[in-house]
Amino acid sequence: MRKPATIAELLLYAVEKYENKDFCRYIRDDELCKKTYREFYNDCISLCNYICSISNEKKHIGFIGKTNYEYIVALTGMILSGHVVIPFAPDITTEEAVLLFDDADVTVLFCEQEFLSKAKDIQNNYPALKNVISLGDAQWFQNIFEAYGSSAQIANSDPDACALIIYTSGTTGNRKGVMLSNRNLAHNSTYDTYCMEDDDVSFSILPMHHVFCYACDVLKTIYDGGVLCLNESLADLYKNFLLFEPTIMRIVPAVCRSVLTRIKIAERRNPNLSKREAAETVVGKNFKRMIAGSAYLSVYMIDEFEKYGIIARQGYGMSECSPRITTSDFSEVCKYSNGILLGTDTVRCVDGEIQVKGPSVMLGYYKKPEDTAAAFTEDGFLHTGDLGYIENGHVYLIERQKNLIILSNGENISPEEIENRFADDEVIKEIVVFAESDRIVAEIYPDAHFLKSDDLQNEIGAIVDRVNMTMPSDRQIDEFRLRNIPFERTSSGKIKRTQFIYRKDEMK
Repeated sequence: MRKPATIAELLLYAVEKYENKDFCRYIRDDELCKKTYREFYNDCISLCNYICSISNEKKHIGFIGKTNYEYIVALTGMILSGHVVIPFAPDITTEEAVLLFDDADVTVLFCEQEFLSKAKDIQNNYPALKNVISLGDAQWFQNIFEAYGSSAQIANSDPDACALIIYTSGTTGNRKGVMLSNRNLAHNSTYDTYCMEDDDVSFSILPMHHVFCYACDVLKTIYDGGVLCLNESLADLYKNFLLFEPTIMRIVPAVCRSVLTRIKIAERRNPNLSKREAAETVVGKNFKRMIAGSAYLSVYMIDEFEKYGIIARQGYGMSECSPRITTSDFSEVCKYSNGILLGTDTVRCVDGEIQVKGPSVMLGYYKKPEDTAAAFTEDGFLHTGDLGYIENGHVYLIERQKNLIILSNGENISPEEIENRFADDEVIKEIVVFAESDRIVAEIYPDAHFLKSDDLQNEIGAIVDRVNMTMPSDRQIDEFRLRNIPFERTSSGKIKRTQFIYRKDEMK
């Protein structure tokens, strides 16, 4: 049977195969809510019809919201509508939103009610944003479902047209919009290297504006026919573990550490319990598998989880690949690799670099033809910028992109993006941003005229504070250090960053 080539085809495939099975479970007003595959299908089409009723002309729609059932419905409905969707983090600053909205040509914004005041600020600074539409509450969605669901049908969409733009930090100072098509997303989520089992219950805890979460948790679950449970707030993580009783979870290493620490505490408090029994007091009776992405998961942590009957493995990918390059089949081999190839794209290693070609690979960077051209080899393979090797279908990474900071919470941060905020400051002559002990740190060489200033530390501290106020919390400088000599440079005049390459700490 031909694999789905669009999100619409993926939904049709799932509703025909799993129609009355639970697709999504979530908590609303302290009650457990459930939505079947048929209900989810109808809700998505209702949102699609509503959006098409606003405009049939293709638009670039910004989307800001918190992870919940309605967010998934809205995002999927927007993709079905044929418009281009650009999801943003809920904590985006007004300054960054103006820059990215302008870059992405956003003219319509869908957002939650609590974001409306910031949306007005954005409009004042970005007049091209013509419409701001509040998503309202759950009742607002219910009204949409009822009003636009009677003639529910999916319009034909071009599988190779841009459907989603995801902004990624990359390795340069300018954030780039990764253009993904329906085919990219559908193809990357319909692999059979690993599939969920019939009784699998997936626990989704990551923010949906990341393609890692949407593609891996939502779209892959739809293809496999699993159950998706939504954890809307990390504050409820451990309560919901016991409520949902999941079997599998996709996760970032920072949360892995938290889960392992919680289990060890439970073990110490309950010495009469076996290791597995102690784990079950934290993650429930059925939890057995987790896949880590976005950052390195140490073998030490993998070994520790095994003691408690939990198989932890890692996959590998990037937004430009929609996002998976590998997954895990939970085998012993995967324990020591960065995952097994999906079997859906061609992956090779040239001069130590992992390169990818196939239907999962992005259309390019939005409005950046030169960056797009530089991202590909002459024969059409995507440069990942990651060094490693491939053996028996498994990818083994040696080193991630040299400049990109990858924190244990999975956030990818461009140091140049932060450094460029200081470019016009006369006090700071040179700055290098890097990560140390999972924090953003800056080393600063002041301009020679200010080196002897009695209040230099406070002056630069005020500058750093001022820049931090313009940045999202995950890209704020936590500590800065002054130096009295310039940075060492290459023959072409570039600062040598080798000593600042981020090395993740092993959990001890």
